Amino acid sequence: MKKIISLLIIGFVISIYSCDKIDGPTRESFSVDTTCSFPDDNSIPDKKVLVEDYTGHNCGNCPAGGVILNDSMRSKYGDRLVSISVHAGDYANVCPGLATCAPGAPAGSFAIDYKCATSVDWHDFFGVFFYPAGMIDRIDYPGDHLKPKDSWDQEAQASLNMPAKARVRIQNTYTESDRKLRACIETKFLEEVTGDYKLSVVLTEDSIIDWQVWYGHNPELVPDYVHHHLLRTSLNTSFGVNIASGTTAANTAVANGYSIILDANWNPEHCAVVAFVYNASTYEVMQVEEVKIK
Repeated sequence: MKKIISLLIIGFVISIYSCDKIDGPTRESFSVDTTCSFPDDNSIPDKKVLVEDYTGHNCGNCPAGGVILNDSMRSKYGDRLVSISVHAGDYANVCPGLATCAPGAPAGSFAIDYKCATSVDWHDFFGVFFYPAGMIDRIDYPGDHLKPKDSWDQEAQASLNMPAKARVRIQNTYTESDRKLRACIETKFLEEVTGDYKLSVVLTEDSIIDWQVWYGHNPELVPDYVHHHLLRTSLNTSFGVNIASGTTAANTAVANGYSIILDANWNPEHCAVVAFVYNASTYEVMQVEEVKIK
């Protein structure tokens, strides 16, 4: 039997959170019911872990973190690992003419800006000052939340050993003709919680082939580096929306829906919606989910 959740989405979008500074995607506020069908499910889900990798295409030390995250850890944890590659800071700036540009970079290389409003907001808010820097479920904020790459695996394992306190489910509908994505998210609290909790919904793109500085690699200026799970934009502002306040009873479910027109430069075959619920006071992520849009 299926449970039908009707989402009445009313609002006026006043900000654009786009990684393309000129022709970014458009979000559409609408006052119509969007019906999503989530199957009834009373099972206890696995705890999943969110790893944010703060990086940049001019960061020669960063690919070593990518190898740990996308090769070693992904093969170990499978789909229980959700990662976001966050391009921000000086090493994410475009060339030419910047002090962070690699000497000898060919004309036209490192010219695509992979930063976006949300990546810059996160980078600045969390005070990232070394690269690659990781956050594992944003634990230990503030003070010890930025983790060096060699600790990511251990920190992720510790988070995955915890019981799941929430379930996040995503349903995506994508239409080729207008490149419109509609994402419906159901968040269910599995135990009683107290305080404010927020839901963040972002879009990532995998398998982007472009330039990357990679120290110790031959060549060090790699023209066909594979950029994984790159943060493209947010669907509901950089820090999400409030979905629970005060005391929220166990088994409370909250539904949210968002729509966006994908930028023409993004490949929908490689895009995914990532949704995570977190404590608005501590910023610690309670649960995360990822679903491809196609």
